[in-house]
Amino acid sequence: MTSLRRSLLFSFMERYAGIVIGLGMTMTAARMLTPADFGVFAVGMSVVMLIDVMRDFGTGTYLVQLEALERSAVRSAFTVSCIISGSCAVALALAAIPLGRFYDEPGVGNVVLVLSAALLLNPFLTPATAMLRRQMAFDRLAMINVASGLGQFGTLVLLASLGQGYMAMAWAGLVAVLVRIVGANIVHPMPWAFRPTLVGWRDILSFGAWSTATGIVNVVHDTLPQLIIGRVLGTVPVGLFSRAQTVCQLPDKLISSALHPIVLPALAEHARRGGSLKEPYLLGLSYMAAVHVPAMVCLALLAEPIVDILLGPQWGEVPTLVRLMAMGLVWLFPAFLTYPMLVALGRIRDTLVSSLISIPPSILLIAAAAPHGIRAVAAVSLVTGPLQAFVAVSFVRRHIGLAWGEILRSAAPGAVATVGAAAGIVAVMSLLGFRTALSFGEMVVAVLAAGLGWVAGLWIGGHPLIGELLGLWGRVRRWA
Repeated sequence: MTSLRRSLLFSFMERYAGIVIGLGMTMTAARMLTPADFGVFAVGMSVVMLIDVMRDFGTGTYLVQLEALERSAVRSAFTVSCIISGSCAVALALAAIPLGRFYDEPGVGNVVLVLSAALLLNPFLTPATAMLRRQMAFDRLAMINVASGLGQFGTLVLLASLGQGYMAMAWAGLVAVLVRIVGANIVHPMPWAFRPTLVGWRDILSFGAWSTATGIVNVVHDTLPQLIIGRVLGTVPVGLFSRAQTVCQLPDKLISSALHPIVLPALAEHARRGGSLKEPYLLGLSYMAAVHVPAMVCLALLAEPIVDILLGPQWGEVPTLVRLMAMGLVWLFPAFLTYPMLVALGRIRDTLVSSLISIPPSILLIAAAAPHGIRAVAAVSLVTGPLQAFVAVSFVRRHIGLAWGEILRSAAPGAVATVGAAAGIVAVMSLLGFRTALSFGEMVVAVLAAGLGWVAGLWIGGHPLIGELLGLWGRVRRWA
């Protein structure tokens, strides 16, 4: 097995273990806590995320993409991260009480206070995890992240059962960070990395400024809807909207998130060896078109039973939000490749420019839609999704010499697979009287039909993923 396939295997194993833990937390918390609890936590978490993107200042990514790595660079990255993280944590702590007053909910301030402690500790995680990513040691990263997820789950269940409400989620988030820090420094001890120095700090700040600015713009886009809804409509709608976002992120967690940690190190290594990035990009687009797009379409079709199973009956407004958001997210299949491609090409500034072109119009549309309710905010993704995908692809194609025809040809087999998957679900629903509210057993049948239709679509479209699936099936048979 090649090192890349081995890394993919462990990354997927870790992500799927994390998904199981995450689903357990989602299902448990949705039944132990109220929409108001989720709303308070979501608002506080959104504020922290806006600051957290500045905390790391791109130091981890800086260490991963360096061509030659010296100890002084690692120590400087840690020092810069400590200075910025400490400043961010202090700013959050000072803002906690005013934020509670602004939202007329003291709990928002309490959540911010607890999570600000995590920002203060995070620099001690950066050196070890950056080295593990650079070495593509995803087996050890998998163990660390699974242990962190289990610690978070256990803390959430314990504190929620003790009646801590939204604070159970806040304390669980802090425990997850602590477990990750301890685990990373046990697996890859680097005590020398924590000796402060500022050698080469200008290079770190230069890279981090562009990386962080890009992150800020994107995090603002991700978190602002919840902040606006919380201010305009209250915490309960925020809770409903945040749960819809969680459900819509399931396909990304099942598929794309396992690739995220690997893509940048692999592309950076490929570029260091002088390889062309055109072919890897087109192959990545074809795979995401055949996996992400069918997954989002199937999620939109099965929104009701999925929400009922994951969240329970008190979240009846969520399926409609999921349908609207999923159909907008369909278009974002090229998105996960944009940042690592531009970084590998040495075009870190373009990551910010592309975000500044696509994100502000999206935020303006969300602000205009908020007074009309959470459905209107969810419907905005039907416009913003295609816009963001177009801008992202435009920036990449210009640097690697791609024609739009090549991009469309790489995505076309995925469209055939999407039709096949959707046809399987529609066929089952038609046999059941065109009902969208399916029982668990009926949903399982629909998912199996979608899987068969998807494989048939891959075969008919001649997608390269078929070769990978056949190879995997052959290895499973030999192992059996």
